[in-house]
Amino acid sequence: MMNIEDLIVTLGLTCHSSLNVWDTKLVYSFTDQISQGSGFTEKQANLALKIISRHEQSLSLVIKQNVGAILKNPTYRYPFRTINSNKKISIQSHSLLGRSIKLEFPFNEEYVTLIRANRDKLEFAQWDKDEKAWFLSLTENSIKFLSEMLTTEKFDFDEEFQNLLNQFNAVTENIDQYIPMLILEEGQPKFKNIPGQIPELSTNDIVEALFEARRKAILTWGDEVDEWVNNSTLNKCTKEFLKTDPGDALHLNSENSPINDISDIVKYMRPCLVVVPGGSELEKLNLMYEFLKSENIENKDISVMFRLPSENDKKFNDFVKENELNSPIGENTKIVFISSKLPKPVLKSNIRFNSVINLGFGGVHFSIKEYAGNHENQIFYTKKSEKRN
Repeated sequence: MMNIEDLIVTLGLTCHSSLNVWDTKLVYSFTDQISQGSGFTEKQANLALKIISRHEQSLSLVIKQNVGAILKNPTYRYPFRTINSNKKISIQSHSLLGRSIKLEFPFNEEYVTLIRANRDKLEFAQWDKDEKAWFLSLTENSIKFLSEMLTTEKFDFDEEFQNLLNQFNAVTENIDQYIPMLILEEGQPKFKNIPGQIPELSTNDIVEALFEARRKAILTWGDEVDEWVNNSTLNKCTKEFLKTDPGDALHLNSENSPINDISDIVKYMRPCLVVVPGGSELEKLNLMYEFLKSENIENKDISVMFRLPSENDKKFNDFVKENELNSPIGENTKIVFISSKLPKPVLKSNIRFNSVINLGFGGVHFSIKEYAGNHENQIFYTKKSEKRN
């Protein structure tokens, strides 16, 4: 005697042309479930019986048995599943993550879609079919995600997760007491809420303090600092740079922004890596060299790490030699120029660039694009037409 799972699979394989849209969707879903060794819930079993009864005649012809008799005393391949109605968040051990967040709930498509949409932010989010639960990495991002989710959804927590959630909420509600920031105290710049391993500010100059904070990844300002920046005489480029996220590139149109607009950046964000595009090497190097001289940067602190074929570009090579811009990278190097390819001495030097100034978009090797792209504080100083291209 065939069981109900057998009839559903047979219906999907042999009678699919006679199924309506609704029945087709359910039959294929049930078939997939059965192939994974998962039994019906009681509700699913009732739906399966109704679908089979609607196609009793065609099924009887296919299996050469009286399907009506099977339906009177139905048997099942697998025992009925009971759906866990608990909605719970707890801290549990996981084979890959170690301590992690376990998220349990009855199937809810909105929840699943929300988790999948935030996977990149969550570092790790994976469904465990054996535990029938989602496991999330035990990180601040995961707790933040669940905290936002819990504003509209009710879950039960274990004590450990409740404590972590309480701590997160306490920090969020009093963020100015926790997040590292630059403030003004009696008109003097000062770091607030910094870890013990970060040295105190080494200057009383507000502009210098703003750049020192950026180099140390302290990107939040107190209201007084924000007001000071907005009302200061700093040039537009400096203000825009300080307010741009370090991971985002700042684009300056060289047709209406003089090169000395980046003076503060070069002064406070050394050492700088300067990327020179192919095809205009001498012009771009000369532009930057004259600017660097006006900034009192000595030739011995500049390193041009590329040369051009002498038969066509002897003037460029002579310019580098005559101005003694061929110093190797050392402890006091302030500016490094590269062009079409990434020189090995740059990598071997382990120099840490605080900023990258790109003088063009084209004519550079992918290795330079990747290397420069992995640095924060990128500035593109190019023509508007070059940016568009």
